[in-house]
Amino acid sequence: MDADQDGRRPSLLNRRGLLMGAAGLSLAACSPKASGGGADTLKVSSYGGNFEEAMSKYVYPVFEKASGIKVESIPQPAGLQFLLQLIEANKAGIAPMDLCISTAVDINRGRNAGLWRIRDAKPLTNLGNLPAQYVSTGPKGIDGVGALGWFLALVVNPDQIKTAPTSWTTLWDPAYRDAWGLAGAGTSPIFDIAAATYFGGGEILNTEAGILQVIAKLAELKPNTKLWWDSEGTMQTALENGEVKGGVYFADVAATLKASGTPLSIIFPKEGAVIDFGCWCQPMASTKVAQADAFINFMCTPEAQQLIARKVNAPPLIKRELMDLTDAEFNKVSSDIPPITINTKARAEHLDFMATNFTKMISS
Repeated sequence: MDADQDGRRPSLLNRRGLLMGAAGLSLAACSPKASGGGADTLKVSSYGGNFEEAMSKYVYPVFEKASGIKVESIPQPAGLQFLLQLIEANKAGIAPMDLCISTAVDINRGRNAGLWRIRDAKPLTNLGNLPAQYVSTGPKGIDGVGALGWFLALVVNPDQIKTAPTSWTTLWDPAYRDAWGLAGAGTSPIFDIAAATYFGGGEILNTEAGILQVIAKLAELKPNTKLWWDSEGTMQTALENGEVKGGVYFADVAATLKASGTPLSIIFPKEGAVIDFGCWCQPMASTKVAQADAFINFMCTPEAQQLIARKVNAPPLIKRELMDLTDAEFNKVSSDIPPITINTKARAEHLDFMATNFTKMISS
């Protein structure tokens, strides 16, 4: 298993290191791309690199024209350090940004630290466009609204595996000994893949007894796994040099590698690919509540979600029937096969238990 240069293992649920970048930045290094800061401005931080650049170029200007609110775009670092710095800034009454993107694990960490503002749903008239699983709700109410998603799919090298698999069960097939690169973080979506494929869904992860059952099933993958990866860059290298025949990987990054000449087939298995997502969250220290409501409400519109699909190359989160995407446009970034969703409740309640026992299983 691999680690960042500073020795900290990046979470798969805190991703966007390769395409969206900014992994090495600190909160202090973030700077907005537009000047201002008055009542009609909003500092929006999103994952850096291609994503933030595309949002700034194609999506934010449409919101600005419709609302009169100027967006100051800030490239957001990935990783736990960013969240910890944001918590400290918030405690000091400082809001480095008015909105940022957070994954389920960081939403829960921030919630426990009193970081996130609770949203009133009334101004969010487009919130109903989002399926409920993309709205983060804590004990006090809504503290995150779906921003963007990303898929983990089954990828294989067609030069080494001639017949493309159609099911996640292929990962367990004894014919593929020492073949795969699998997501190896202690709370990785491999839990959800096993739960959906063999246990009828992710609910089994809601108890420690159920988690141990899933880990026992994951232990059966060990003979077939050549690489347990934490950093997507490590898996990228393994795919490029043929070290692995395939495995679990991010569909958007795999598509980029394929376009660059790496032999890859990207498969959405019949059980569904895994969808993970980030939410728009507002630090309590930010006072731009109305402006943030207007931005979030816009981002839940078909217009914004279509732009995200067409220009940002990320899967839209709102219901497909609300959009006018062609089949080709939709299938480029998503799938009609219902996805496997990350069990965020299990991570919130059993994070340490999952990580500890998964690591013990791999190392035994």
